[in-house]
Amino acid sequence: MAKIICDIFMYIFEALLLYNYANDLFPGKKKTIFKIISVILVNIILFFTYQTGNSVFNISSLLIMYFFTLWYVFGAHLRKALFHSTLFISIMLLSEIVILNLCSVIFDDFNAMNKDINAYIFVIVTSKIIYFSSMLIIKKLCVTQNDRKQKDSFYWMLFLFPLISIPVCILIFFVADNVEMSDALRICISGIFIFLLFADLVIFLVYENAVKNRMELYELKTAKFQQEIDEKYFEAIEQSQTAIRQFSHDTKNHLQQIRYLDNVEEIHKYLDVIINDVEKISYVRISSNKMLNLIISKYSAICEKKNIRFTPEVKLASLHYVDDVDLSTLLNNLLDNAVEAADMTENGFIELKIFSKNSNFDGIIIKNSCNTPPKHINKELITSKKDKLLHGLGMSIVKKELKKYDAIYDWNYCEETKIFETSIAIPRP
Repeated sequence: MAKIICDIFMYIFEALLLYNYANDLFPGKKKTIFKIISVILVNIILFFTYQTGNSVFNISSLLIMYFFTLWYVFGAHLRKALFHSTLFISIMLLSEIVILNLCSVIFDDFNAMNKDINAYIFVIVTSKIIYFSSMLIIKKLCVTQNDRKQKDSFYWMLFLFPLISIPVCILIFFVADNVEMSDALRICISGIFIFLLFADLVIFLVYENAVKNRMELYELKTAKFQQEIDEKYFEAIEQSQTAIRQFSHDTKNHLQQIRYLDNVEEIHKYLDVIINDVEKISYVRISSNKMLNLIISKYSAICEKKNIRFTPEVKLASLHYVDDVDLSTLLNNLLDNAVEAADMTENGFIELKIFSKNSNFDGIIIKNSCNTPPKHINKELITSKKDKLLHGLGMSIVKKELKKYDAIYDWNYCEETKIFETSIAIPRP
């Protein structure tokens, strides 16, 4: 009975692993509920197949059912479905062989089938830890190969948990094998083995889910930025047209007024006032990059309303090779932070410089007034706002965008001048 309960837990574990692996590599077009039910049914069939005790029949069933699941349920290509299902079975068998050989070296006369249930559970759990760790490594490498820009160093640190779990299991089993104990205590030890296995898997599932949620939040924020840029674009155009219509309407009166002026100095002063009005048209054409112009226009309007002196300067660098959405996301995050800091200072200012250097890279420098030194840990900026998840996302988004272009990012804060400076160097393609 204890063996059957253990087998049930193992097939639940394998169902979770199969679904996670297949759904990440082969999302397919079928509904999630259909995929979940299919994986559950497949593992129920495999569970009863395993109870027959026929190894050849069991392995053949595994290969067929996994192939069917990857191909039909998750929409993998025939060759890929065959390759990955074969990979599943091969690593599963190999991990069991490794553990059995390891146990034969560590323990005298070890036989998992002839010894008590703890030995059986110990072998199953430790082999499954190796099995699922190997499959997650393969999955991560396959995903990274599909998206070569994806890098996640923290993910690999998670493998410390299964790596530690195996010696812990060996130590616990060694104690259980050499010390007389009650049946209740042996059941607790079996439970510890199973708990360690599921705990290791859950750590990875929770982390991957957190990454996916973070990416969805990033995409939503990017879409919000794009929508905001579009709104500001139409607002800037409308404001420009309104100013132009008003100026055109007043032109006749201006010309008549100039006509009656005899003093040249008075004429110059009058013309200076008119020119100043023209320069207030908010759609800025500072470069050949339309998106860059729109972003600068947006923050010119924002800074004007907040009484912040905004000085944009673009020299020989239009950043035309940077995708519009990436450019929007990058500059919006940086300039939003600059506006927020400058708005809290007297005589607030923002300087934006975009320039070319040695024809090898383009530079972006943003300087803004800032009364409070930024919080950071080893130059990693930390938000001071209560909603740290949402607001703290800004700089991680900036760094993610810069990684796409192999750009270098740095910042500095001067206590004496109360100036925060952001520096970015982007290699030209």
